[in-house]
Amino acid sequence: MKKALSALVAVALLSLGVAFADEAKTTTKTDAKTTTNPITGNTTEKASTTTETKAPHATKKTKKSSKKTTKKDGSVKSTTTKTEASTAMVAPTAVPVKAAPAPATK
Repeated sequence: MKKALSALVAVALLSLGVAFADEAKTTTKTDAKTTTNPITGNTTEKASTTTETKAPHATKKTKKSSKKTTKKDGSVKSTTTKTEASTAMVAPTAVPVKAAPAPATK
């Protein structure tokens, strides 16, 4: 009885480990930069965020960037750009191997 119970617990723990082994991993990188034009006095703020998610069978990369320009008179101009790229990893297919032809007999 104890052996059967131990076996069931072992199988449950292994199943749990396999379930968490295939988790997706996400990496995020953020950059920000502020510059001031000495001639016009305009201030430009640039920010970009890159997020990469890696799963066992796919990779998704998202980049979002924004630019905000503030002029001396107080007017503001903003632009936002978002790009996405996705890559699916396809499992390799088995290539059939041709058997060598039988040697000819005389």
